[in-house]
Amino acid sequence: MRLVSTTLLVSLVMGTAGCSVPWVSPAGEGTPGAQEWQGQIVQLDRDQGYMVVRSSERLLDYVFLITLETEITSKSRVSPPLERGQWVTVVYRRESSDLGPPVALRVVVIR
Repeated sequence: MRLVSTTLLVSLVMGTAGCSVPWVSPAGEGTPGAQEWQGQIVQLDRDQGYMVVRSSERLLDYVFLITLETEITSKSRVSPPLERGQWVTVVYRRESSDLGPPVALRVVVIR
């Protein structure tokens, strides 16, 4: 099972890297060089430190690393923990020197 998860993650990363950057959108608020990605969490693995977010508009999945520094907030008063099925906006910065998925700087739970 672990091999299947790892293979899926690698194929997702390689697939998104092969695209012509359709996920780039306007810079995030207050974070120089940051970009945003909106969608629904379709896979979340806290042990491995990553989540996969699917955009309904762009029909693409994007993998983000979640660290202790990732800020998790909500548009409502209560900030729920991240769960599969939630709609989120992810603010991230993609460094050209990084080989893996980008680190999520901020995750805002929409609903």
